[in-house]
Amino acid sequence: MAVQESKSAHGHVSRRQLLRSLPAAAALVTGNQAAGAATATSDADITDGRWWVFPLAPYQRKKTVRTEAIAGQVWTFDQILGALYVHVPLRMTVVKLSGGGLLAFCPVNPTAECLALVRELEQEQGPLKYIVLGSAAIEHKVAAGPFARAFPGAELWVAPDQYSFPFDWDNVGRGPEGLGRLDLTQLYFGLKVRPLPRSSAEGDVPWADDLDHLVLGPLKSRGGQAPGLFEDVAMLHKGSKTLLITDLIQTAPAEIPEVVLADPRALLFHARDNAFDKVPDTPEVRQRGWERIALFSLFFQPGGLNIIPWGQAFQDLKGGQMNELGWGGLFPFAWRPQEGPHPAGKTFWRESFEALKNKAFVPAILQKLILDREPDRVLAFADTVAKWDFEQIVPAHLGAPIPAGPEDWRLAFSFLDEGADADFPGNLETLPLFGDAQFLQDISDSLVQIGSIAKPDPRVERIREQVCLVSALSTML
Repeated sequence: MAVQESKSAHGHVSRRQLLRSLPAAAALVTGNQAAGAATATSDADITDGRWWVFPLAPYQRKKTVRTEAIAGQVWTFDQILGALYVHVPLRMTVVKLSGGGLLAFCPVNPTAECLALVRELEQEQGPLKYIVLGSAAIEHKVAAGPFARAFPGAELWVAPDQYSFPFDWDNVGRGPEGLGRLDLTQLYFGLKVRPLPRSSAEGDVPWADDLDHLVLGPLKSRGGQAPGLFEDVAMLHKGSKTLLITDLIQTAPAEIPEVVLADPRALLFHARDNAFDKVPDTPEVRQRGWERIALFSLFFQPGGLNIIPWGQAFQDLKGGQMNELGWGGLFPFAWRPQEGPHPAGKTFWRESFEALKNKAFVPAILQKLILDREPDRVLAFADTVAKWDFEQIVPAHLGAPIPAGPEDWRLAFSFLDEGADADFPGNLETLPLFGDAQFLQDISDSLVQIGSIAKPDPRVERIREQVCLVSALSTML
């Protein structure tokens, strides 16, 4: 629900005006953080009692937005995940089974509101029969067990390679089927957890008539010596020609997701160019805030901004003009204007957003820190999925559905292909995204230097050098 345009005499939105315009009073947590969320339901309906397991914004208050992505066949359930007002959708997808009933992919937190929306769908389409955790990543894993408890009649299936901390119960007593004692962890205790076969062709699954699946992973750094792993699952819902994926593919949607609009303070926070900016609450301002949030979520430190030293950032708190938005007004960066000046290899921030807008691409963190270590396994996976028949992709983050078919899917993995055309979405080795990816490249280099992760595959490093050279030559011509 949109906030009405209520401004002070100076043209910017005051705290009182903003909060009054929300559908329900938004509560601020103590200290420098703002965790209130706008909702048309009661606080109890959107409360997540286990928020402390993975304590990111919006903390215990998680609104759910259900959308019919494909009429009568596919529904998405979006909640917010973020930090420092970089609020982006975290998504569960529910699909209809031909024999009646539903399958849920990558569950979100089972708030009362979320469960009511699922049960409303059950009344129309039949019971939730299967729950699939398509990842080993903590933001997805923490919700799957609690969500499954709310549906005791549904089978819980998980990506076959998991890990837990501080005790690695997931690998205790690991059998040939690939899963350890995940049921001994706090979030899954007592649940019957079934490991997904590596593919639809390699094991029996009860939804085989409706969905194919394929597992990528586990991808383990330094031959498994480093802690943790990456694993993702692709599922094809045949009836709707929809590809479900967790993290491998994303898009930067031009349209602001509805769940983000539920509390627009994040949009106004990031619409400012610096700590001293005043911004009105207008559609244009919200759009600018969203585009910058999308870049933050993808690159952590986009190339279009300058970092303000912490000492100066805290000094700026005294003169900040919109501290009421939250975080005590802390704004440790400044966005460069279009005319610059821009450091070498970096450009105006909007060029980066335009390069990614509504396109299917592999996120930068996966390109720079994970997939480039085992390119042959990744490409074999990508090639297999590219043989499937789909017309849209629904990822678990940012925008969905993405209008994209097998050709678009395979093109997104061109960063691992020797001799590939450099003109593909998400190319981090050319402008404008080269500068955005520099922060993640620096992290990769640092982790390699201290021995935490392996180096990228030599072939990938050679591909990157070739792309950079071709890009440099084309710029000179």
